[in-house]
Amino acid sequence: AGAASAEPNGWYGAVDAGWHTIEPINLESSTTGVKWNWEVNDGWAAFARLGYRFNPNWRVELEGGYRSGDIGRVRRANNNAPSGLCNVQPATGSCNSPDGDIQSATLMANVIYDFGMEYWGFRPFVGLGAGVNRVNTDALGVIRQPNRLTAASFAADDTSTKFAAQAIAGVAFALGERANLDLTYRYLTGDMSFNTFTSTTASALGTFDGDYDQSHTVTLGLRYAFGADAPPPPP
Repeated sequence: AGAASAEPNGWYGAVDAGWHTIEPINLESSTTGVKWNWEVNDGWAAFARLGYRFNPNWRVELEGGYRSGDIGRVRRANNNAPSGLCNVQPATGSCNSPDGDIQSATLMANVIYDFGMEYWGFRPFVGLGAGVNRVNTDALGVIRQPNRLTAASFAADDTSTKFAAQAIAGVAFALGERANLDLTYRYLTGDMSFNTFTSTTASALGTFDGDYDQSHTVTLGLRYAFGADAPPPPP
């Protein structure tokens, strides 16, 4: 508690690392109007933050983040099992996940509120953030249509930068006069799109557009305050 009470106002820096998961991404083809369901496997995440504390309860920060994720199963939204993207020509009738990943790089401005008093050594916090999300999609596979196989190969290697927002909640544990250990949860939502390429015109899917949302990240981070110590009380 004594360590927490000495945390100064002013600038601070922080780094975080942890785990990321996202619900299947629903994307619509611009040529067919059909929605596709893209699963993304759980991955790791990392963040760097530069912030400023105005008083014991309010602070703001600029946050750069990265969220990884290999592509899992890709199916049409109607869940028609024989239709999707495969990583090889499905001569055996099986359709495994295509090769590739969907990665997210964010730049967010956050407003954080710390509950409790300065002298608490255990302080919950909540916050909101807004900024941009740059989503990079890299995918390679073979298109499998309902009731038949095609020889059309599929590829995507594109990025989109869209507005994004996030909600933040967590708890900070005081490690010393200036250091805190932050356990943080982030919920990110926004849009994404990418262009695709196919080896046959008849199988063209065009641009995929949809939402990069229901993204959940849990991290553990170290935060250190650089601000000047508060002056002692007058005698």
